Amino acid sequence: MEEIEKVLESVKEKVDGYKANTEKHETEINELKEKQAQIDKQVLELQQKSIKVDAPKEQSTVGDSFVKSDSYQAFAKGNARSAAFVFKADTTPDPIGIGTLAPKDRRPGVLAEPDQSLVIEGLIPHLPTSVTTVEYLKEGTFTNNAAFVAEAAQKPQSTDTFELMQSNVQTIAHFTKVTRQLIDDSATLAAFINARMVYGVNLKVEQQIINGNGTSPNLGGLMKDGNYTAQAFTYSDLGGDSGTLLDLLRLSIAKVNAANYRANAILLNPMDWAKLQGLKGSNDQYLYGVPSISFENMTAWGVRVVTSASMTEGKYLVGDFSQAATIYDRMSTVIDIASQNENDFIKNLFTIRAERRLALVVEHPKALVGGSLAMPTKPTGT
Repeated sequence: MEEIEKVLESVKEKVDGYKANTEKHETEINELKEKQAQIDKQVLELQQKSIKVDAPKEQSTVGDSFVKSDSYQAFAKGNARSAAFVFKADTTPDPIGIGTLAPKDRRPGVLAEPDQSLVIEGLIPHLPTSVTTVEYLKEGTFTNNAAFVAEAAQKPQSTDTFELMQSNVQTIAHFTKVTRQLIDDSATLAAFINARMVYGVNLKVEQQIINGNGTSPNLGGLMKDGNYTAQAFTYSDLGGDSGTLLDLLRLSIAKVNAANYRANAILLNPMDWAKLQGLKGSNDQYLYGVPSISFENMTAWGVRVVTSASMTEGKYLVGDFSQAATIYDRMSTVIDIASQNENDFIKNLFTIRAERRLALVVEHPKALVGGSLAMPTKPTGT
């Protein structure tokens, strides 16, 4: 009987212990529920106030940085006769080798036409340089004579040729005159610098990177003869009568990949891209499917399509832009302002100058395939 009582007592103690632990856990769970309710309430309040949690910091523009700089503040207070500011741009290329499109800012006090989106610099890697001439070795012809060799036999010799190439740093700059009223309005001045001075320089850079003829002081652009591989596909290559311009892009992508690169972008004029989207098959159906207002699927054969008004209409370029070329930045955008120029002082005017220095080197022309965006001529008699 005593043993039974001991067992019952032991069971009772365990039950009481479990009960105490259960009550403890229930208390902890209730506390967690209360904390969760408080967090949910705070999140709801933030959402109602349109506050975005972990919102990215607004990127400072050249104009904003300029009007906040010590140099400009001293100039605005009359403690200096001029002001200068060097903008340190983020030149990190886009992860896929596709550039981040330049934002279109709208600032109070400046009424201007919409700006062209600038895309080409985001496709190409940037490197800093402190020299005025960039030199690089370009491989010519490589003859690979590697072979299996018998024991004690002479090994074959491979040959390779190199050529020393040079690319000069070029300067892109412009200036304009503004009134005292614009200078006194910091917000408007920042908008003007961004919308016209900096944009004007970067627009010219985009045009030169694509179409520069290489004659100093111009850059040698991507579409310059010798900087890309000209397409030479025939009528039959593109599928004969059933071929389209989409087949031209398909074979160009294949040619880039066959050269051991990886095509990551197709550069087109916006009008040419619209023409490709409008291609129809024999059943009068759009080859790109049902027309859509979505701009997210700008691809052809799985390769991103990038449009630029700086690209000549009727031309195209397919390539591995991250491997084909490099932009060497000698000097980031510099903004200078002064009133001691010509007759600015007596007219209450100020001169603003924007300037940038860089070089473009196309190291691997085989990584780029392009030329005329047109169907090859059909052979006579076929």
